[in-house]
Amino acid sequence: MKVALISSGLVPVPPKAGGAVEEYVFQLAKHLRLLGVEAFVVDSIDKNISIMDYASGVPIARIPVRILHNFPKRNVAKEFLFGLYSAKSLKMMDVDIVHANTAWAGFAISTSIILRNLDKKPKLIYTCHNPLWPEDKVHFGEYVVRYAEGYTMRKADAVIALNKTMLNAIVMKARVPGPKVYEIPNGVDTDFFKPGLPGGGVLEKLRLTEREYVLFVGRVTPIKGVHILLKAFETMISENSHLGIKLVIAGPLTGRFNSSGVSDYAKTLIEYSRRKLGEKVLFTGSVDRETLRILYSNACCLVLPSFAEAFPLVLLEAMASGIPVIGSEAGGIVDVIQNGFNGLLFEKGSWKDLAEKLKVVVENGDLRDRMGINARVMAIRRYSWYSITERIRKVYLRVLSR
Repeated sequence: MKVALISSGLVPVPPKAGGAVEEYVFQLAKHLRLLGVEAFVVDSIDKNISIMDYASGVPIARIPVRILHNFPKRNVAKEFLFGLYSAKSLKMMDVDIVHANTAWAGFAISTSIILRNLDKKPKLIYTCHNPLWPEDKVHFGEYVVRYAEGYTMRKADAVIALNKTMLNAIVMKARVPGPKVYEIPNGVDTDFFKPGLPGGGVLEKLRLTEREYVLFVGRVTPIKGVHILLKAFETMISENSHLGIKLVIAGPLTGRFNSSGVSDYAKTLIEYSRRKLGEKVLFTGSVDRETLRILYSNACCLVLPSFAEAFPLVLLEAMASGIPVIGSEAGGIVDVIQNGFNGLLFEKGSWKDLAEKLKVVVENGDLRDRMGINARVMAIRRYSWYSITERIRKVYLRVLSR
């Protein structure tokens, strides 16, 4: 079985400083190969010629996709063209499965005449990572995305939904037949993310102390609810001045992992934290994976205050690192956090509720340790890439047998 896994074409695979979809594509390809599947990744490259690259034994076909910098909706255009060029490059590769993962690359592949007219037409699998499908009120741009993504999922031979809520939304709103939608969550590399990693120079450089900081990981954007976290942290500190805890916000200060600079939203939050909390809040910007796993492993807990999530990889990475997780009651978060077992849930958008939950975890060391142990065990048993990959491989085999 030969499988081509299609990335977004926007963030290089493997990702070095964030990119959940790209991490999913890379880890799936890596673990499929361990199961004997001939899997490879198709990614973009900002050059004039295609190259075959390798990372951790995973072949990565990098194909040229170039867009003018002043082109409107440049990322959308690049992703769509990347999908078209991917279809063209796959024409001579005799693949059995094409596994797409993003709206515009998937749309380009599903509408491609090139793949449709092959004598041996490859089967199309689509994993939906879009967290907004369960939401009823969305902006106009999301309706456009839903049109493209819905078309792709209806054309696909199988669709993978990351959680039950998303599965139901896909069936109802995208009109995808239920029997071809499979609920399979994200996976996590439990060998890479693990407890007990020495802080070394990372914590020293950032002026952090083991277990004395709360961690947020992700893009600093409104949908991630970072402003809710800041207000909750400020409330907890003001009411409990004896706590020597800090807040670390690790991730891009823009809306995308492949963007640089600082958004207006991030600037507002940075200024707010300086005025209200001084040195108790640290915005690191994007960090590399080695730094990230050390930050996880030595944190007091991870907080994810998002307003919408599909199946957040950061929760799995934190759990694999042996720390408790606090998350909003949004999307796939409620499928991961068992309240009081591996972490705590709080009311979506409520900084008051989050402040209370933060205080419980920060002040109760025994509870924190117990939830951290449970989190690690759950990550290994339920979300290890070894078990997730086997479930996806079975979907491939089922589709090929039809």
